[in-house]
Amino acid sequence: MIRRIIGLCSRDLGHTAMYEMLDLVLSNFQSRQLPWESLVYEAEAHGVAPLLYKHLEHLGFTLPDGHHRILRSLCQRCRLSNQIRNSAIAEIISWYQQEKVDHLLVKGIALANFVYTDPDLRPMRDIDLLVRRNDLEKAEKILLELGYRQKENHEIPEEYYHLPPLVKTIEGLPVTIELHHNLLPLEPSYPRWQLEKSFDSVQPITIKGLETATLNLEDNLYYLYLHGFRSPLTYEEFRFIHVADIVSLTEKFYQQIDWHRVHLQCRKMPAILSLFHFITPWQEKLISGLKLDLDKAPSRPGIGYRGWPLHKLKNGSLKELLLLIYETLYPSQWWTQIYYGHIRGMDYLKVRFFLHPRAIWRWIKAHIRHRFKQSNSTQHRLKK
Repeated sequence: MIRRIIGLCSRDLGHTAMYEMLDLVLSNFQSRQLPWESLVYEAEAHGVAPLLYKHLEHLGFTLPDGHHRILRSLCQRCRLSNQIRNSAIAEIISWYQQEKVDHLLVKGIALANFVYTDPDLRPMRDIDLLVRRNDLEKAEKILLELGYRQKENHEIPEEYYHLPPLVKTIEGLPVTIELHHNLLPLEPSYPRWQLEKSFDSVQPITIKGLETATLNLEDNLYYLYLHGFRSPLTYEEFRFIHVADIVSLTEKFYQQIDWHRVHLQCRKMPAILSLFHFITPWQEKLISGLKLDLDKAPSRPGIGYRGWPLHKLKNGSLKELLLLIYETLYPSQWWTQIYYGHIRGMDYLKVRFFLHPRAIWRWIKAHIRHRFKQSNSTQHRLKK
């Protein structure tokens, strides 16, 4: 029920149908005397605490036993943090513009400032900047001159899609910058996405009076889907802030988005967007405008991938082993349809019984190769 509440709140703007559902679920949660601290913890972990607070305020619903005060303090912390980050990125943008370093802001720092009605509603862990590969050294040098320093004991390999994070403490807040030369991890399942791919057509944004840019609407939508819901199976499970980003961007700009261009990038996008309806309902005008297919609800909406290799056995019990095998080979229908982009009929069966098992088999082979290399490396060291 906690995931249902924070799922409904995973959007910037609410509407009548959404608030009716939220009110009903909250009343049920309260009548069953479930732990409110778990709701606040999960909302914070998923990056939607400010959105939860916003929608509770709209309903006039106050969490009991001081949990409302805790939630409000999380929002205040997010507000102060984002103000500091906006000032920091404005300084960096100014320097990059002076030194002719082409760049785009991506993910949280961009979305907070052009999608959400209030930048304070979008928490972020770091600031992501995309620059040309040839400009990496120059872009990093400017950051070093501004007082940013490389994190100690980082695990970023030399040929990675972004440089090791650079950090500077500003007013007590560690501000982390990730300089990307490619938007996505260099995995076979991802397209290569360098600055040149998106720089000719961008979405302008303004931060602290400075004009800068992010990905255009169509690229942003596709990137948010890839980043949030198509990551390799070893990566962390999606967070509900990824739902909020896609829903908020789509609802705000759906009449401006070039849907033909979206289809060229990902022809299954309308079908994928339909699946978010079962987390937080789309507005009627968008449902009819995009002709979303909402006839059949998927099983276990909002449940991400919980199988191996993302999750491993903890206590080694037979029950846990069987559950892990089940979640590995038969993940939730909702996640399967979003991840593979196949929604109905034979395409879905092909995913269930061929494409997903094949993906697991490839991870098994990669795991065996990795263990074999580790074993050989250990034996080599022992011989020395």
